[in-house]
Amino acid sequence: MTLLELQGLSKSFGGLAAVRSASLEVNTGDLIGLIGPNGAGKTTVFNLISGFYTPTSGSIRFRGEEIGGLKAHQVANRGVARTFQNIRLFRELTILENVRIAHHPYAAYSLADSILHSRRYRDGERRLRAEALEYLATFGLQGRAETLAKNLPYGEQRRLEIARALSTRPSLLLLDEPAAGMNPQETVALMQLIEFIRERFELTIVLIEHQMRVVMGICQHILVMDFGEIIARGDPQEIQRNPRVIEAYLGQQAG
Repeated sequence: MTLLELQGLSKSFGGLAAVRSASLEVNTGDLIGLIGPNGAGKTTVFNLISGFYTPTSGSIRFRGEEIGGLKAHQVANRGVARTFQNIRLFRELTILENVRIAHHPYAAYSLADSILHSRRYRDGERRLRAEALEYLATFGLQGRAETLAKNLPYGEQRRLEIARALSTRPSLLLLDEPAAGMNPQETVALMQLIEFIRERFELTIVLIEHQMRVVMGICQHILVMDFGEIIARGDPQEIQRNPRVIEAYLGQQAG
């Protein structure tokens, strides 16, 4: 079943076209890689899907509903979560607080309950804490729940960002360069983690990544962008042999 569909999606900044007539379908359960040289328009596509940018033209449909032009929180409420190239944690808050904040829309109490510290509020807070700790346990972070986010090693900050995104209960997860800055051991662990959470949380995942080891190792399908356009699509073997992809990465002569 089609979960996400882009049709003729374009985004321009002044006279610069960052994305040009991009079209794609993402089916429920897919694990898709979006690759391309720097400046190809990949993150702009994520920003459009997740509501940080408004399309210049074209359509973004999620579960059959048009979401192009919705605000980021409205898109998130419909089941789309994302991470960023540059980690965006609440650095001065604890690991647990980072996840609880994202999970708070599922609090089963009202504003009045929170002001009065009613029993419903206390029960709801206990439940939120327990659920947040479950997310941390999935990522091996439960033992450091009270550690400030800024004090985590880089690789664990990446994992915390994914945990926070998952706590919004998405059905579509957009990962923007999740392996950036990781060493080889961390990269292998990340690949295993992505495959695990996809099954554990029944996720559909689209990821942007420059480490071909990750893309070729776990993605079922790959889309390649260059100069704002999707120039190729296929399975990992097809993409590795595609002349346009080789040209985009290595230049005309190599192609």
